Amino acid sequence: MVILNGEDISVSYGGQMVLDKVSLAVNEGERVGIVGVNGAGKTTLLKCLTKELIPDSGNIHLSTAITYQYLEQLANYQEESSIWELVLDSFANLLELRSRLRELELVISSAREEDLPKLMTSYALVTEEYEKNDGYLCESNAKKVLMGLGFKDSDFARKVKSLSGGERTRLNLARLLALKPELLFLDEPTNHLDLEAVEWLEDFLVNYKGTIILVSHDRLFLDQVVTRLVEVSHNKLYAYPGNYTNYLKLKAANSQAWAKAYQKQQVYINKTRQYIDKYRAGIKSKQAQGREKQLARLELIENIAAEKTIDIGDYKMQETSATDVLFVENLSKSYDKLLFAGVNIHIRKGEKVAIIGPNGCGKTTLLKIIVGQVLADKGEIRIGNRVIIGYFSQEMADLEAEKIVLEEIIYNFDITIEKARTLLGSMLFSEDEVFKRVKNLSGGEKARLSILKLLLTGANFLILDEPTNHLDIDSRLVIEDILATYPGTILLVSHDRFFIDQIARQLLVFNNNSLTKFLGNYSDFYQQGLNEAKAEVTKEKLAPSNQQLLRQEQKEEERIERRLRREIALLEDEISLMETKMLKIEKDLANPNIYADVAKVQVLGQELDEIENVLQDLYEKWNELMDYADDKQISL
Repeated sequence: MVILNGEDISVSYGGQMVLDKVSLAVNEGERVGIVGVNGAGKTTLLKCLTKELIPDSGNIHLSTAITYQYLEQLANYQEESSIWELVLDSFANLLELRSRLRELELVISSAREEDLPKLMTSYALVTEEYEKNDGYLCESNAKKVLMGLGFKDSDFARKVKSLSGGERTRLNLARLLALKPELLFLDEPTNHLDLEAVEWLEDFLVNYKGTIILVSHDRLFLDQVVTRLVEVSHNKLYAYPGNYTNYLKLKAANSQAWAKAYQKQQVYINKTRQYIDKYRAGIKSKQAQGREKQLARLELIENIAAEKTIDIGDYKMQETSATDVLFVENLSKSYDKLLFAGVNIHIRKGEKVAIIGPNGCGKTTLLKIIVGQVLADKGEIRIGNRVIIGYFSQEMADLEAEKIVLEEIIYNFDITIEKARTLLGSMLFSEDEVFKRVKNLSGGEKARLSILKLLLTGANFLILDEPTNHLDIDSRLVIEDILATYPGTILLVSHDRFFIDQIARQLLVFNNNSLTKFLGNYSDFYQQGLNEAKAEVTKEKLAPSNQQLLRQEQKEEERIERRLRREIALLEDEISLMETKMLKIEKDLANPNIYADVAKVQVLGQELDEIENVLQDLYEKWNELMDYADDKQISL
């Protein structure tokens, strides 16, 4: 059933078209992801669908029987309220029902017998409404969501005025998820979440009973959560069934078909123009005029520019470092509380290492200690011979606000304007954008420019703090391509699991103020619990204690349980889809008239056999997972 339908929506800003007569229908139970480059119009589309923004033209039909909520990127709260008060405020209607029940109980306890039937009827009606909406679970649901998004029990009493921007965003998300509306709109919900909170959110959304429409640049998140992708590109919408991986496959096929259609149309246009030029003044002038009108009415296929190639040779290192690049020995750091203690790291030439861990554990502080911007309380940092460090900070302080983009390159490096424009083009700066002032750039544009400058320094040891923040998917792909083939050494911090998988071959994992090293990428770390990891991934523990190991084992067990629930949910979705297809074919084959078309009957028969084979495999996988859950006593 379609619960949301946007038809012929158009929006423009300052005479520039953002959305041009786009339409989108969303069915009940779908989880729709919206993707596109920064500035394409994703948030604009979301605001139109939620009626936060009135489009220039078009209609939005949203079922009046549906409750919906929208997570905006910024939220305003009463500064003196506590975290707990604000989340419980999401249940205001249920709390009113609870108060009404308490009042009725008091009245009933002292009521006259003749008044009891009427009072009991009222009590039953209020109780039914209260229980139907899980009123008894208000507090437990609020706590579950808050802790899932990274808040601790000790945080619940904190006032809003004490929260950082990231904490406010998480609080806004917690309030929204606690409400459990039938239609959920989310704009970049993984921003400011650490990896554990992102995984919790994935599990929550995969098992969500309502409909979800979300904007995200987190590719692994899109892979795990959505059932359909909608790309906003060149003012239009392009829909793709399935998750992000399927979207990539289908988009690649569509791009090839689009390119062929464009080339074919260009051949037709050129031949037609030659005909017009040749016969414009001759005896065939009327035919020439007719063809000119045909060209004028022709809907032009847009030329999709070929992907820009990146030559790693443009980013040559000044020299090769010694074998040992970095030693960190017995490092400790505290502020108001202990961040980490007894940290030891050894990184060799050519290694690509990612640091991961919860928000506030000290990842950025560790990088700043290594580059000399922050002093450690204890320990030693040793940089190897011939090591040239290139540091990317979240603040991007290397950029000068008043310079134009092109000047940032040609004034800092000995290269020509033509070469600078080529390099900027490879980092997705268009011909006009190279003349923008740095102070007018978006966060993503500043990040791309800062990374380009860093690569041109010739550093052989890149230290990167959240390099994908503010970047859209296309920009992340460009950076990944460069870093994946970079011949030097890399130490990075990132919350983008897909990015980590493409770059890092080792992980340094913060947990309980200490550091654990894993040889492998993020997928290895995620998919294997500690017991399995002993056989599959080489593990070195730096300064462990039995209590810390026990906590890690518990965390890994929780991680496996979340993954198991997600895999079972995805399998059940796939089984449901295949069963629906099978029922449709069986219904078609039950129609006597279809047997007049023998070829069609054969095709349907073959499709039915294929579906039955696929279903058999799915059922077996489902049974295996359910048996595993039973053996491990995992509650589903």
